[in-house]
Amino acid sequence: MRTTIVIGAGLSGLMGALTLAEAGLRPLLLAKGQGATHWTAGTIDVWGADERTPYEALRTISESHPAHPYALIGAGVVEEAIERFRALTEAARYPYVGGLERNVLLPTAAGALRPATLLPVTMAAGDVRLGGDMVIAGFRELRDFYPPFIAANLSAQGIAARGVYLTIPPAFHRREYTTVTFARMFDDPTFRSDIGRQLRVQRGTATRIGLPAVLGLRDPLGAVAHLQNESGAQVFEIPTLPPSVPGMRLFALFQNALEQAGGRLQIGSDVIRGEGANRRLTVVWSEAAARQQEHRIERALLATGGIAGGGIRTDHTGTVRETALDLPIRAPANRAGWFAPRFLDPQGHAIYAAGIATDAHLRPLGADGEVVYENVAVAGATLAGTDTVRERSRSGVSLATGWAAGRILAGLMS
Repeated sequence: MRTTIVIGAGLSGLMGALTLAEAGLRPLLLAKGQGATHWTAGTIDVWGADERTPYEALRTISESHPAHPYALIGAGVVEEAIERFRALTEAARYPYVGGLERNVLLPTAAGALRPATLLPVTMAAGDVRLGGDMVIAGFRELRDFYPPFIAANLSAQGIAARGVYLTIPPAFHRREYTTVTFARMFDDPTFRSDIGRQLRVQRGTATRIGLPAVLGLRDPLGAVAHLQNESGAQVFEIPTLPPSVPGMRLFALFQNALEQAGGRLQIGSDVIRGEGANRRLTVVWSEAAARQQEHRIERALLATGGIAGGGIRTDHTGTVRETALDLPIRAPANRAGWFAPRFLDPQGHAIYAAGIATDAHLRPLGADGEVVYENVAVAGATLAGTDTVRERSRSGVSLATGWAAGRILAGLMS
């Protein structure tokens, strides 16, 4: 019987579960479905709300925002989490580059510029500050990725870019095309060779070529190297709309590492309630297709996501509740306080900062400020204290608090 339970399969749950597994606790990760990895860009965004570098923000946030998750765990723990993540991706041959010293500016599928702190090496040549002419290439069959539109928006921002369409070789025609379909085609060297030759013809004087982030599931580094050799230019990926291929690679990387360390994932198990006494959670119940399953536990990590992830739900009456363990939520007292008067208010909307308040050990607190369960730690977007989307810190908070929560539950942090 596995007595260490992780609830949620997003980045915070995966990082926390891996940390617990590496401490020898053999966790069982329970999740209703795939986490946010499958619909995010696959980058790690530590801070992008203002002109401060991520390094500067981490060292000053405790003064301005002491309840922020970064302030609770400390800048040093965030840096440790990033280094562990780097080592993990390096070992999996899908390394991430970048650092806290500055954000990289990457083009999006809309031609906007988005800051990222860490990014897979397959996106590295997309940093717009590298200069030089750029070609954005894609396929008419791939919906929601329009190279001329992307290039026009980049050009309007002073970035030399041109959009072109590529042709799918006849042998690879399909009835339906998705990001996953294209990723599997890019796993085939024959397909890559044909696309690489088209890119050589289309690139003109451009030194860099941006493609949708579908350059293989099995060996994206090999795919990029192959395309660069064929085209004669640097090749980089631009994140697409979900499902996110870089996110799927990241999930697979974590899953493999977790299972090798002795952990286990159980997708399709929705945790619906917990029971406890004397400030300790003792049982959680999960619901699968056929029956409810009882899990007797010694410790648990809650990482089900916030409003966007389904870990926190609201209703028409103004009730805001945490869905797995029914822990107390810190949120506006009524619906009138959920949203700012303006949609694009620079302060954001209060409901998106709703979450579980915790102490410095990430243990959940009740309305009276007392710890609800001493053997539970909370991580990721479920935490109260900040709007991570507005801050552009969501994946950074998830990664760092997942690491911290895992170490706290394993007894590795005082």
